[in-house]
Amino acid sequence: MAHKIYHSYDNNSYWKVCDPQNVLHATLNTIRGKRHRHDVQRLLNEGFIEAITEVWELLDKRKYIPSPYTKKIIKEKTGGKVKTRVLKIAKLMPDRIIDHCLIDVIEDDLRKLFIANTYACIKGRGIHACLRDLNRTLQKDKKGTKYCLKLDVHHYYDTIKHDKLKLIFRKSYGDRHLLWLMDTIVDSTEGNEGIPIGRLTSQHFANWYLTPFDHWVKEWLTPMVKKLFHARLYYFRYMDDMVFLCGNKEALHWVFEQIEAYLLRELELTIKGNWQIFPVDARSIDFVGYKSNHYNVLARRSILMTYWRKLRQVQKRYGITQEHEVKMELAAHYGWLQHCSKEHFERILQLTINQLNPMSKENLRVGITSAEAQPTFDVIDRIKGTTLYNHNQHIEERADEEGKKVKVNVYDSLLVAAPVTANTILENLIAAKYSSTEEAKLLNDYNAAMLGIEDEAKKQPYLDFLSERKALRAMVDADCKLHNIPLA
Repeated sequence: MAHKIYHSYDNNSYWKVCDPQNVLHATLNTIRGKRHRHDVQRLLNEGFIEAITEVWELLDKRKYIPSPYTKKIIKEKTGGKVKTRVLKIAKLMPDRIIDHCLIDVIEDDLRKLFIANTYACIKGRGIHACLRDLNRTLQKDKKGTKYCLKLDVHHYYDTIKHDKLKLIFRKSYGDRHLLWLMDTIVDSTEGNEGIPIGRLTSQHFANWYLTPFDHWVKEWLTPMVKKLFHARLYYFRYMDDMVFLCGNKEALHWVFEQIEAYLLRELELTIKGNWQIFPVDARSIDFVGYKSNHYNVLARRSILMTYWRKLRQVQKRYGITQEHEVKMELAAHYGWLQHCSKEHFERILQLTINQLNPMSKENLRVGITSAEAQPTFDVIDRIKGTTLYNHNQHIEERADEEGKKVKVNVYDSLLVAAPVTANTILENLIAAKYSSTEEAKLLNDYNAAMLGIEDEAKKQPYLDFLSERKALRAMVDADCKLHNIPLA
């Protein structure tokens, strides 16, 4: 059952690694974006050419010996649990440059080995390519992606076996000098187990280590599922995180057994105990920072919590009040959230506006009376651009203090900060009429009813909300068009 890949590249590749031009290119890649660091400053000030020459001589004469690693402990909070990672960082500049020298040469070769459904450490793919392909598959074959098997490897980087990894090297390369360099880097970690998290080569070696498994899944496991269960198997991998989709739950249990046996037998890896098989729409697939199902792409809760925390920080520091300021100050978070479903992204933006303007409910006054009609847009602060949007104006007959019937103008008034556009007016109006928790509850009840978890009657309140929102949109657009207020 063991699947072997023999793809021999140029057996005289090492000269490319120690080519002076490659060393220069690798050095520039190493220091790019890090010129403020003291070791880079020392490299630039004390002799750039001498440093490049030193690296070239280490490679050309094969005298390179990895320096001891600097350990750095980082803590990541995922799913309510704190995960501790120990980074091993190459202490000296030559180590980092040599990593780039090697990767710059073999990266294109590795790309040819990887199947289309693996995404980590590959130029042109990455997280969002993985998310895109996963959701295209979910939309294209809803019946065939009803169930999901999600798993990852237990302490992956720390349990990679050196002898297995070196054997994989030799299935692709025959240049003994190139193999010497790769073996030297692998053996920089004592024993026969583990590669250092934090070193550039480790990312690529770790991805390479699972390549035989990828081909085994594609060329043996997938056809066997089709033959035995008459079902399609879809596979996505981001480093050691793996997702398998199928329309047959029993097939996924069988798939898990085969995977567990293969990884233990061929690569001496064990699967983490939190693996799970579940209906996609009941729980969503928590993968590459997003939660995906057949209807939505949602942001992972931990990422949203980080966004709200950062938003409060920049709001307090800079006093931002508008969406375009959020986009500028939190560009990375804003760009990440844009890959969610349109409805979810718009919902996050609305909550963002609510957080920036927490008094939005107090900005709406309902049922105001006046003797005559009010201007639809009444600018009350020309410097700041603050405007009253007087809407829903109509004449009502009411009794005065003496009991006589008189006609009065009744209207609602919304305070809107600049910029005053149809979109900002609608956003503020919705925020004033519905609290964030109220709208979220309506949507959750609707989704639960769609999945059959709640009664059908739970759908109607959300549909009523959408109808009112549509009516408000039409009213605001008509008023803005009449008074030459821009839409966006």
